[in-house]
Amino acid sequence: MMTVSVPERLEQILKHFKINQKQLSKLADLSENTISNAKKGKNIPNIDFFNSISKVFTSLNPKWLYMGEGSMILEEEEVDTKNTELLEEMKDRVSLMEKEVNMLRSQIRDKEEIISLLKKNQDHRQPSL
Repeated sequence: MMTVSVPERLEQILKHFKINQKQLSKLADLSENTISNAKKGKNIPNIDFFNSISKVFTSLNPKWLYMGEGSMILEEEEVDTKNTELLEEMKDRVSLMEKEVNMLRSQIRDKEEIISLLKKNQDHRQPSL
């Protein structure tokens, strides 16, 4: 089985979606330098690099994107499955973030209560003039 190199994959993505490196950089929230170095074969991108591209272009076959194997574009049913999985992942992330926000709000309330008690205690210790 023939594999497609990272620079070739990036070039194919740009051609297929009719975008340039700068546009890919903005869409995938990656630095132009990172894309340029990967396209020139100067570095091997990490998993976050591929994840960023995969989230923008949901029709890309993950096996092709990450490993250079198979066809570049998924069949329509596969795209629907991938989008459903991404949606579920995002829902899970939002749920975790909501829990974290609630925990932080609780911590803020606790700290505000402690500050209030400390102020009251300090007021009682101040000698009257």
